Amino acid sequence: MKAVYGEMCLDVSTVRRWTRRSREENTSESTVHDQASTGRPLSASDSKHQSRVDQLIRENRRVKQIGISIEIGISQERVHHIITNLLGYRKISARWVPRMLTPQMKLQRVQICRELLAKFDEDGEDFLRQVVTGDESWVHHYDPESKQQSKEYRHRMSPSPKKFKVFSFTRKVLLTIFWDSEGVVHTEFLEQGNTVNSTKYVNTLEKLKARLRRVRSEKVSIIHHDNARPHTSLETRTASDPLGLRTLPHPPYSPDLAPSDFFLFPKLKYYPKGNCYEADKDVKNAVLGAETTLLTFLLTASNRLSVGGGSVSNGTVIMLKNDMSPGAK
Repeated sequence: MKAVYGEMCLDVSTVRRWTRRSREENTSESTVHDQASTGRPLSASDSKHQSRVDQLIRENRRVKQIGISIEIGISQERVHHIITNLLGYRKISARWVPRMLTPQMKLQRVQICRELLAKFDEDGEDFLRQVVTGDESWVHHYDPESKQQSKEYRHRMSPSPKKFKVFSFTRKVLLTIFWDSEGVVHTEFLEQGNTVNSTKYVNTLEKLKARLRRVRSEKVSIIHHDNARPHTSLETRTASDPLGLRTLPHPPYSPDLAPSDFFLFPKLKYYPKGNCYEADKDVKNAVLGAETTLLTFLLTASNRLSVGGGSVSNGTVIMLKNDMSPGAK
């Protein structure tokens, strides 16, 4: 056999051992083929292991699947199957919130939202059209363009463009802006070396009042700003009454209820991104130019919603209603 099959042939001792075993066993039951195996017992996903996995997860919500696999003695694939398909768990990240609100803050947040909704139910759209929102934000001399702005057409076989990490310039100008449903009402830039305090903010409100007499003389305006110290100081509140400027209450630590943060400033800073400005006046001109573009956007969006039977203020009302629950934050 070795002469025919070479080194791949079985050894003679193996052939003799098989022959002897075949003689000793029953000829009808002996076979040279592999017998069918029952396979691995399907016990890794039974109720016992499910209960153990559930117990480990309840003890440590951040436990890893490899740790459960080692602890129980089953494969990681079975652990994943038990967690996702049998127990219905999913591993999610915690939602980022700007601040942990106390029960008193949550209650105050609900009360303020109810007051605003009550005013809306009483006056309707006219109430929201009276609101003039104000806020401050820094505008840098150079702000890197976003990934959305850096998109460009390429063929499928062309290499993808690379975008390196670039930081904003330290030189910047503080912008103070007031706007309503019709557009930007008043814009002001802080001069270098100054700071926004109560006296400065009262001066800004006086300029805003004069501006409102010229461009919004037919309606009563209600000021909406956040709870920064210059906005809520005694000097500011005392000066607001003679000016005839009512102020909307703003819940503590609630940037989601300040439209400037999530609506105005991202769009206002979108157009100057990617441009490098040498002087403060160049930054101011760029912001003023972006205001014109933003005003066109606001009017277009308002017209589209009006044609469709909606309104720009419906989003504000829905936001307030979603925030009525004390456990919302």
